[in-house]
Amino acid sequence: MFSNFKERFISAIVPDLPPLPGTGSDRGSGSSSGGGHGSHGHRMRFGAGQAMPDKFPYARPPFLQLLTADELRASADHNVRPIIVPRDINLLPWGTGYAECVNSGKSEWNEDQGAFCRQVLCDPEHKHPDLPYTYFGIFDGHAGYGAALAASHQFHHILHEKLVDCLELLLPRETEAVAGEGGRPNPSFPHPIYFQRRVTKDELIVGALESAFFNMDSLIAQDSDRYRDAGGCTACVSLFIDGKMYVANAGDSRAVLCQRRAAPEAPKKGNQREAAIEADPLEASCYPVPFSADHTPETERERLLNVARLKPHLMGNQYVAMEYAKRPHIKDMGQRILCRQGTMRGWTHKTLTRDDLRMPVVNGEGKRSRLLGTLGVTRGFGDHELLAINTGIQIKPFLTPHPDVRQRDLTQVVSIPDEDNRDGDYGVLVMATDGLWDVSENEAVARTVFQTLSKYPTEKHRYTMVAQELVARARGKINDSGHWRLADSKAAATVDDISVIVIPVSQYYREHVEWTQTYKRDLEAKRRQAQANLAQEAVNVLNGVIAEEAHVVEEEDVDGEGEEGEVVVHEVAKQALPKRDNASPAAVAVEASKGDDDDDDETLEVELTPSLERVQLEGPGPAGECWSPKGTEKDKEATTPTPPRQQQQQKGRKGKGKH
Repeated sequence: MFSNFKERFISAIVPDLPPLPGTGSDRGSGSSSGGGHGSHGHRMRFGAGQAMPDKFPYARPPFLQLLTADELRASADHNVRPIIVPRDINLLPWGTGYAECVNSGKSEWNEDQGAFCRQVLCDPEHKHPDLPYTYFGIFDGHAGYGAALAASHQFHHILHEKLVDCLELLLPRETEAVAGEGGRPNPSFPHPIYFQRRVTKDELIVGALESAFFNMDSLIAQDSDRYRDAGGCTACVSLFIDGKMYVANAGDSRAVLCQRRAAPEAPKKGNQREAAIEADPLEASCYPVPFSADHTPETERERLLNVARLKPHLMGNQYVAMEYAKRPHIKDMGQRILCRQGTMRGWTHKTLTRDDLRMPVVNGEGKRSRLLGTLGVTRGFGDHELLAINTGIQIKPFLTPHPDVRQRDLTQVVSIPDEDNRDGDYGVLVMATDGLWDVSENEAVARTVFQTLSKYPTEKHRYTMVAQELVARARGKINDSGHWRLADSKAAATVDDISVIVIPVSQYYREHVEWTQTYKRDLEAKRRQAQANLAQEAVNVLNGVIAEEAHVVEEEDVDGEGEEGEVVVHEVAKQALPKRDNASPAAVAVEASKGDDDDDDETLEVELTPSLERVQLEGPGPAGECWSPKGTEKDKEATTPTPPRQQQQQKGRKGKGKH
């Protein structure tokens, strides 16, 4: 009771400061959005008198640091419409600028939301380097702030999961084969060589963004059974990853890349008069590059009419899937009228019937175009419970969360350092809700961006000043009659919420170049370490082989000393005998022992004597050879006597080592 009295007292003093969401006066009533964007969403549980809770409490973006209830109320003052900027500009990366402003009374609270997130894709097996990325998002809510608030809290988590799903194909790798270590690639992450079609990294990232949009929309639908109606929202998202910029948009928010050509040379003295006539060089050198397309009933008229033509039951006999050059009236019955249907590009005549008097699926033009006479956007999140005005037809079947994704490879940008035009070459990305674009042209925004940057050439907060200037120009000033007008003209200013993000793309690319250099240094260090490990492994293997061979040789020496000596001496004898065909066995033995010590003489004489005696007993061969070993070992033993002296020398040799 005291709370109700307090709220009524505050409302009487400051009627334009609404109570915070979650209080008793707000639970049972939905937020109005105006302009045909509202919905008659059910805030109460069916069959119960208890209100459904919000999934997320109302708040402004965390980087604005509006933490108290008084600050939130002050930010929603419809009379002052304060421009809110971050207190600490270091919270946003690269000096990115942000500014926002509440509407002039269209809804109780600012239904726009901004978000950003910096994440890293990590290889769980640590085979590849980590891949950082940065995400920005801006969401424009309608029929309440719930959908935009949910998207600002949850979309980046969904996007991260989608990027992790194709992690192994996104992470940077060496140019060698994937199975360089002798094993096959992980079957859960197949390599592109196993695909039937070629799949690029760009297609994987675009697919991750598209599927994240669909999953976010499905999550809002699942929450509708447990939480109060979240309404709907548009979404404009930018992703900076691997030296590229991706922009995904669904709805009437917009992303524009503002660029500038390098400043021309100063005119010569003789041409000063001509130079005075020329336009401002800064204004002439600025130009915008659209990175999104608005999704409104007018721009998507062809798709919506085609859906209605193929699924006529969605119209419920209340609408007609036709477009007329002139709105038909009952007095025109039976007359011929110009019309076109579905995907037709041209016009044709038909006779007007009573069915043609129904409301068309798409009516109005420009910003006044409406789908089923209710909604002014055709893509985005939410709106699962939105019904058409007066007919109660479900609008969601005509909507889709599918985004339009565009990309730019920043590594292909040519920037000359001497020209000092990094912001002009790489561009400044301006992402804003329709509150800015309703009253500002792309060219005017590009001029404002570079004019403001020229005023603050070195200040760290220069991009915040750009965002603040854009919001201030779109908001305008309030006149004596209480209407908001643009400062440079008497035209009406926007009455919608305004949220602007200004991203210096060149600052991201500088960060990417530093990361690339660090990655290459780490990769080179890993290669050198791998080569050192391979060399050390080869040395260890070689040492092992040498040690094993030495061990085998030592065993052979211990086991077969006599046989080895006999083989060596026989080789010496084979080399000596052909030279001395007529030499006697004794002479050969003596010559073979010349130059050696006494022990060697004795050993050679003992080993050679049996062989030479066999040669003597068998006689020369048919070709004049000195000897030819024939017969079995048993015959040799029988025909070759062992002299007593030889037996004595053999006994003496057994006690000696190898020489």
